[in-house]
Amino acid sequence: MRGGRARPGDAARASLASCIVVVLLVAAGAVVVRTSPGARTLAFVGGSSTLAATPTAASAPAPLPGPLSNPQSLDAALAAIGYRVPTGANVYAAKITRTPAGLSYDDYQAGGGALGAAFWPASSIKVLAAVGALEFVNKLGFTGAATVSFAGGGSWTIKSIYDAAIRVSSNPDYDLLVRIAGVDWLNKEFLTAARGFPVTVIQRSYGGIDVMTSPAITLTEGGRKTTVPARTGHVDTDCAQGNCSNLFEMSESVRRVVLNDEIPEPERFHIDRTDVAGLSAALLAADGWFEPAINRVLGASARIYSKPGYVTNLDCMDVTLIDAKGKRLLLAATVPDAQGGCGALVNLAAGVLRLLSS
Repeated sequence: MRGGRARPGDAARASLASCIVVVLLVAAGAVVVRTSPGARTLAFVGGSSTLAATPTAASAPAPLPGPLSNPQSLDAALAAIGYRVPTGANVYAAKITRTPAGLSYDDYQAGGGALGAAFWPASSIKVLAAVGALEFVNKLGFTGAATVSFAGGGSWTIKSIYDAAIRVSSNPDYDLLVRIAGVDWLNKEFLTAARGFPVTVIQRSYGGIDVMTSPAITLTEGGRKTTVPARTGHVDTDCAQGNCSNLFEMSESVRRVVLNDEIPEPERFHIDRTDVAGLSAALLAADGWFEPAINRVLGASARIYSKPGYVTNLDCMDVTLIDAKGKRLLLAATVPDAQGGCGALVNLAAGVLRLLSS
């Protein structure tokens, strides 16, 4: 089923050659740490462990939103410890550190990298559908606690819809989220370059509902009631496959939710705090593909905020924020089914985590 997933399985174990890892990662000379605009940048000077504060470079902005530094390549280091990056795979990762200026992020990538978009985003894109629906109703004065009633039948709380779409990856509930927001509003007002999502497009049904048309909906919460007329969306021809994204933008969906209280106000989604908590709880409860690799490398006590996805004969992927005893990492990766799919994905994740935790 498109957008659905099966239960993760264990991948083969690989050995760790930590001395090689250190040499390869340090040999690059300087690891740039991305920070929010206007903050200072910390860099490892000359490959040493001494931290020096330097002003953020006043260079021209990147053509597309993405990592604020040039992510360090992990391909050679992965190969050195016996992990092959499958053909067509994409990896984006970041170490998250608190500094006096705010959160900083060491960026890394492998394969097609953070901005590679040649894959099917599967169920991992459902977080952005959920946030889009919540932002849409928020501008009308409602939260996830509101009840939404669809013309033609069906009435649920918005929270119950987004929780099912993320926690158990329900495809029909994902479709309802898209219909609540409306395809045109999602792609022309929410998923924009100005909001940090120039690549992501959501316009494909996963549950068989016509998401290009949104029936009239009535929102009720507390004593307030609003009816939104029926809407018809327009196809975004820049995304021929229907749904499009890249690992950086999908990582942003998880990062901005889970770290809401720690990131600058301009980076936060425009949703109620109760829904930030609800989305975070659903991500924490989701059964992700990376879990066996995380348990193996970082221990079973790690908190994993995950949105996995898998489509047979296309791609297996996961997008996570990991908190392992205060060590926080972003990790997102995708592997084509033809190159080993979910088994290869777990193995690849283990390699990346070994490098970042060594």
